[in-house]
Amino acid sequence: MEDDGLLSLLPDRLDLPRGRSALSKSDVEASRRGRIMQAALDEVAESGYAAATVAAITKRAHVSRSSFYDAFADKEEAFAAAHWHASDLALTRVWEPALTRPDLEFDERIATVLASYLHVLETARSFTVCFFVEILAAGEQLARQREEMLERHVQILHELAKVSSADDPTIRLPEHDVLRALIGAFDELVARRVRSQRHDEDLDLAAVAPPIREIVTAVMHRP
Repeated sequence: MEDDGLLSLLPDRLDLPRGRSALSKSDVEASRRGRIMQAALDEVAESGYAAATVAAITKRAHVSRSSFYDAFADKEEAFAAAHWHASDLALTRVWEPALTRPDLEFDERIATVLASYLHVLETARSFTVCFFVEILAAGEQLARQREEMLERHVQILHELAKVSSADDPTIRLPEHDVLRALIGAFDELVARRVRSQRHDEDLDLAAVAPPIREIVTAVMHRP
């Protein structure tokens, strides 16, 4: 099974001890659930959502079908759980470095966020392919879930702009839809870049950075 870099959903302890010293039932279930979620991301990223099957996911996760169905109702529920947990982890990894540095100017914070985001996405290939490409074929629930996660990015950017504009008169506080469009532009540029690269290539998203920096400058700075 792959380890999806910074967004790995694999539990810390995969080699469960045997016998009387075994982990508790809850620890075993958490380990199994983590393996299934990571396997779901890996399988969808490699085979596509439509072609991914429970049988293929259980094979990757090294669990039985009964164990899978003890944890999840179906493929969609497993993929939705994997997507949400990995997305939540990505949100923290992307924004935390900038939000915990009050000494940085606004543009420096945005540069930190952009660098963190691209690094996370390049490192976590399965998540990136699933979030930016395959999730579009995964049904309405996943579409709503994706929109909710994008909205969380918009809210964080709004709060960052609000704080920065209070201290720096050159920084604007755009309307919500403008910030949503900015996040959407990043989303589309990454998706196009991911779709253009072969499956056996390492993700290279460096080309996304210059246009996003230009858009941020145009949107967030006063003339």
